[in-house]
Amino acid sequence: MPQAISYVRFSSLRQKHGNSVERQEQMIGEWLVRYPEYTLSDLQYKDLGKSGYKGEHVKGGGFGKLLDAIQQGAIKTGDVVLVEAIDRTGRLDAVDMLGIIHPILSAGVSIITLDDNQTYNRESLNGSAIFLLAAKIQSAHQYSAALSRRIKASYETRKKAAKEKGQTPKRSTPVWLTSEGVLIEPVAQQVRIAFDLYISGVGTSTIAKRMRESGVPELARVAGASVRRWITNRTAIGEWEVYKLDDNRPTEIIQNAYPPVVSLSTFQKAQMHKERVATKPVKKTAKHFLVGLMKCGVCGKNYIVQHRAGKTSSVRCRTNQMVGDCTNNAQLPLAIMQALMAFCADEWKRKAVSILNTGINETEIAHLRSEAEAYTAKLKGLTESVMALGAVPELVAAMKENSEARDKANAAIALLERTVTPFASWATTTDVWRIERDDPQKLSSLLAQVGFSITIYPDKTMAIAGGEAVWKYKGKDKSSNRFVLDNGHRLYMIARDDYCDTGVERLSDDPFLEILEGQ
Repeated sequence: MPQAISYVRFSSLRQKHGNSVERQEQMIGEWLVRYPEYTLSDLQYKDLGKSGYKGEHVKGGGFGKLLDAIQQGAIKTGDVVLVEAIDRTGRLDAVDMLGIIHPILSAGVSIITLDDNQTYNRESLNGSAIFLLAAKIQSAHQYSAALSRRIKASYETRKKAAKEKGQTPKRSTPVWLTSEGVLIEPVAQQVRIAFDLYISGVGTSTIAKRMRESGVPELARVAGASVRRWITNRTAIGEWEVYKLDDNRPTEIIQNAYPPVVSLSTFQKAQMHKERVATKPVKKTAKHFLVGLMKCGVCGKNYIVQHRAGKTSSVRCRTNQMVGDCTNNAQLPLAIMQALMAFCADEWKRKAVSILNTGINETEIAHLRSEAEAYTAKLKGLTESVMALGAVPELVAAMKENSEARDKANAAIALLERTVTPFASWATTTDVWRIERDDPQKLSSLLAQVGFSITIYPDKTMAIAGGEAVWKYKGKDKSSNRFVLDNGHRLYMIARDDYCDTGVERLSDDPFLEILEGQ
């Protein structure tokens, strides 16, 4: 029994929310009912949001895979390809369209257009169908070419108005802006939180989950990929990147095109964090405050927290517990780790939270970084022009001017980075208290960024941030029913209920009871 292979395409992602796919699939279903001698093939191809005018559906798209299937013999003589209309197969010019249709028809496979029930194959094209096919190909290409000209003209008009008159361009905008470029404040507020969390080191999937749980309707379906796009989108600082998606033209940045949702320094911090983590393995943000900060001294992997009903909460090597590949079976009470945080982490917390504060020079550094990036973009465009036109004196002079300006900006950045004055210590401490109370998960990510960790060894000794293992868990003192912690100078008795689960808020005014000094 011959096969019917379906092919569905639309060019604009805006159509994804319409009924284009549903309509095309319904037409395919109706055709199969009328022609029961064909069976619907498992080979079904789609190009959703791919331009047939630019040939995106052929180069790496579903239509290209369809052609590969014909070449490999998976689609055979007598089979048919079902499409809504001939322009679904592409809107290229006549020569190119005949070039991509030819392998299908040469293999003895027919193309059936469902809008007019027309069959195109070797036999029909020897008759009048060749003229119909040529007319439809030409009409589709001319329509797309005219549409492309209108869109480009409109784009240029909007670009000129934004650049010369300061008018906000009406175009497809990120979720925090309307199409007219008006800020949607409830969404903008959450986007600012997203930037803050990202700079803190919280993972994009965790950030997306928080966005979905914010109760803002526009963010109900946000994914980690969406957050990653926000972070790199210069619309967040009010800029419009013209020609960003055009490989044939250098990107042009128009400033103050939109109301900014974050400050330039915040945006630059996000880019610097993105560069820092680009070469590191992707890490999942843990729910428990301490997970990710506790490391195994044997395998280097995370220690995890275990809660068991009626028993003391404890920590142990995840690899040792789950896989058994690690020999470190040291298991310690959770209260011991929380006590270590209270003894050793305060200065680390202030250092971590200072990442979020903007020093006196950092705003100027952010502006200079933006300038340097703009000069780099101009140099890229000038370089491409020189390659195309040759060493025209005006182009060479412009390249030299932009190169010198970029070098000057980078030199100023280097100088300012050496003299950044941080916020006052009391301000940072206040921020630590606030984040400890409101968002322990964020504080944990910040601590990981500055290198804080507690490494636990098989003999139950512990080292802070890669230092020497000077702390040791000595077990439980039966007479007081407290845990004993030794730092080489003093012994401390730790009550197991002195800390809450987050490990950052003490439940007792005096959780440490020193029992022996000078040891």
